[in-house]
Amino acid sequence: MTQHIFQNAHDFVMDRPQFTSHRQFRQSKAEKKGLKILLEASIPAAAYDSSEHPRNCHPGTRVRYINQIVKWGSEDANYGHHIFWLKGPAGVGKSAIAQSCAEEFAARNKLAAAFFFSRSNQRDDPQCLFTSISYQWASKRKPYAKILKSTIDDDPTIVQKELSHQFHHLFVSPLQELIASGKDIPERVIIIDGLDECAGETAQRAIIEIVAASTRAHTTPFVWLICSRLEPHLVAAFNSPEVSAVTHQEELMVSRAIDNEIFKYLTDELAKEGREHDLPLPWPHERDMGTLINLSSGLFIYAHTVVRFIGDRNSLGPESQLQAVLALATSTVRESSEHPLSELDFFYLLIMERIPMKLLQTVQWILLATKIPRVSNGSEETRQLLRLSPSEFRTACRALHSVMRAEKSKLVFYHASFMDFVQDPQRSRQFCIRLEPGLALRTELVQRLQAVCNDPDIKPHSEPFCALVRADSQNESIYLYALLIEGFFFLCSTLPWDDATLTALMSLNFKNMAKTWAPSLLLQPDRLFLRIPKEHRNKVIRSCKDIDRDKFTVEVAQMPSDANWDASYILGHGQYKCFCWYRPARDRFTLWPYHERPPTELRPAADWPASNKSLYTFMQRIKFWRTSTFRRLPR
Repeated sequence: MTQHIFQNAHDFVMDRPQFTSHRQFRQSKAEKKGLKILLEASIPAAAYDSSEHPRNCHPGTRVRYINQIVKWGSEDANYGHHIFWLKGPAGVGKSAIAQSCAEEFAARNKLAAAFFFSRSNQRDDPQCLFTSISYQWASKRKPYAKILKSTIDDDPTIVQKELSHQFHHLFVSPLQELIASGKDIPERVIIIDGLDECAGETAQRAIIEIVAASTRAHTTPFVWLICSRLEPHLVAAFNSPEVSAVTHQEELMVSRAIDNEIFKYLTDELAKEGREHDLPLPWPHERDMGTLINLSSGLFIYAHTVVRFIGDRNSLGPESQLQAVLALATSTVRESSEHPLSELDFFYLLIMERIPMKLLQTVQWILLATKIPRVSNGSEETRQLLRLSPSEFRTACRALHSVMRAEKSKLVFYHASFMDFVQDPQRSRQFCIRLEPGLALRTELVQRLQAVCNDPDIKPHSEPFCALVRADSQNESIYLYALLIEGFFFLCSTLPWDDATLTALMSLNFKNMAKTWAPSLLLQPDRLFLRIPKEHRNKVIRSCKDIDRDKFTVEVAQMPSDANWDASYILGHGQYKCFCWYRPARDRFTLWPYHERPPTELRPAADWPASNKSLYTFMQRIKFWRTSTFRRLPR
């Protein structure tokens, strides 16, 4: 007879109990594991319906292109062209069209997934493309999701594999299993916007080749809308015989033929500003609208930026902002330029010129900090690195209202063309962040590092340490110290050299830098090595691959088991040295204190017979660890 689980139980109360079978619980937990791994390897912000999605097209604009793409994406309408390449220069509205098409396909239940690359917003990792697409599609197709979970549970490293292997395991293999089980797989559209903003030309070409090979072999039920600029390597890839045979190409050009669409957009958006500020309508006047159309010169991004500039809540009002834009039409400092965004550059110059001088360097430092890998576009990381109070940071960010918005956790740029502008001295002139502002920030960071690293009595987490790195609290001091190191290395690897920085590098105690904390960092010592003048390299950085390992066996003994000797470096000189080990499994560099040889040594390994060198190295390792005063291993 089956006994009740509460038989003979007494003196307890149950309040709205829920019972779950242990077997069901284990199955549920296992099913979530695969998709959780996939989600962690994805970029949710790159989806069309994320909080960071780009603007769609203004109603009544770009209708011809949207209708053409939607018709192509419908069944049997693409005539074998399973790839649609929408190409064109920056600022013509490719992303807005892609967003509008994504919304239309989603409404028709034809969208599998969409991925919007953005270099300025750190959505540029090629490893996250196919994982993000598969996760989005799995959320809509339960049979596919079930197979995908099982596949990733069996091999969680799939998300880290090379792109072609990712594609096979995430799409081709699961789809073959679905077909074998008799499941119907309708054709769906995948949108990839901003392919030119994906990190690495090699990865961009690989994505095109993988997608084209899949469409030729009919291994997936997808058609692909790909939007990008006309970069030479992308043009060559799409025009290759293997890709062009399955691709339809459409070019968006900078053309005054869309003046009527820009007029409609500006009229509707600026009328809202006029009504909000009780301005007499029609506002702006027809003459002023004509000037704005001429200034836009066929660029939608110009019109979008004008609307945000005029609507700036921290200005004297829309009338004053409008007059500042109209003044560009009669400016005497404008010069002729063949650059396709020359008109936009003049507008960006106006935005930078209107930043108060007291704020300008801070604003430029904020822009420069967004390029540092660990800082990226994080609001809090940027604020802490630059030692700004929350109110100071908000005030500086408001000066860039027209091109950027500061969210709680990140800085979001409206268009990549602005960061391209401020990094090009030919375009941004005195406002280029790579000139005086960059050198000033690098000097600031090296002075803070010298204060920490050149004082042997400084201890991590101590009050003096916290004060020197300028952290808000002791708990944040170590993390900010890592930001300082990475920021300094980045600026040394990317900005022009000056004598002061070179002198500071040669006197920086790298050994203490590693002793204070030995984190895994996103450093670029290879770029630093190439930029240091050859006559000064021995005092700043040496490549381990240029060192004879047989004559440096004690140094080799200090190498972590997962490090790559040939890809590693020695920083500093004399008593200031430290190792910079490259650890492939983490794709990071680890700072490691350098310890000189013990006072008594065996004879050099070079004198030993080749068959005994490994034995000698082993003996040296044992001797080193027994005699060294090395205190601890870094994480």
